[in-house]
Amino acid sequence: MIKEDVNGIFFSMDITLGLIPLIILILTIANTNIDYTDSYLEKQYFQKAQDTAELMSTYTEHDDQTLFQKVSSALSENRDKRIGISIARNITSPFLGRTIGNMKYRLEEINYLKGSEIVSNGDIKKAKNVGVAVKCYGNYLFKLYVWQ
Repeated sequence: MIKEDVNGIFFSMDITLGLIPLIILILTIANTNIDYTDSYLEKQYFQKAQDTAELMSTYTEHDDQTLFQKVSSALSENRDKRIGISIARNITSPFLGRTIGNMKYRLEEINYLKGSEIVSNGDIKKAKNVGVAVKCYGNYLFKLYVWQ
């Protein structure tokens, strides 16, 4: 006598139904587009900001003062902060224009002047990816933003 097994069909259907969520998950992951462009740009902008801020803290001209030393002196020697910022802008603007090139930038002092802009050549509110560097000289804390 041959015994008929009727449980096999239910076992096959159970496995098939169990594989459906797994197949859906695999198809979802396979169709996901991962865009690495933003993270690459963020890294590039961050590196550009760091390199530029480092140059500003080490670059000297004829008087053996770094740019941040000159800017700090200009800000501390003038009681009127607008005049100090104007002198600091005249010191940093040519250097940043040469160093950063066609990128946008904003340099501000965030400790003593509470985030006052020293120099800028673009609107940071429109920027999607921004690189940031922070350097300290004396009582002043400078923050440099770089973006495209």
